[in-house]
Amino acid sequence: MSIKNIRRATLDDVAAITQIRNDAHAKKVTYGDHAWGKQGDGFSEPWVHNHVEKKPVYVVDCDSTLAGTFSLELDDDAHWGPQEPVAGYVHGLSVRKGFNGTGLGSFMLDWCASTVRRMNRRFVRLDCAVQNTRLCAYYESLGFVRVGVKADGYLWSLYERAVD
Repeated sequence: MSIKNIRRATLDDVAAITQIRNDAHAKKVTYGDHAWGKQGDGFSEPWVHNHVEKKPVYVVDCDSTLAGTFSLELDDDAHWGPQEPVAGYVHGLSVRKGFNGTGLGSFMLDWCASTVRRMNRRFVRLDCAVQNTRLCAYYESLGFVRVGVKADGYLWSLYERAVD
């Protein structure tokens, strides 16, 4: 993978984003993580279309293939509760099947940190299912620190990483 670019998603990207999200969903299920649904569930193109229309969704182009997607939001996050405007919140970080293990997740999170830093905010925050210990370990390996847990019918680890 030589050329990686991140850009805001457009409605033309909906089919690719749907595939990427479903690839990531299938991988999460293999680790017993049902935060995005059970096996056989997944994301529909209408759901992704709505998400792209209403949220700041980004895609990663790797050598002319859309290989990753995520959202970066600056408003208060439902899992974190009301907060001072000191962070950016990453959601739906997803990598297309065949691109796992290439450093794409780290690339996306570093881009988020740079973006948040330019907005004079101090942290990148995200959440993931507590029981997905592999995903938790992955985020921790990238410098994220678990700063809390939230229970809302599901148990979430709350992670943050300073942007500098």
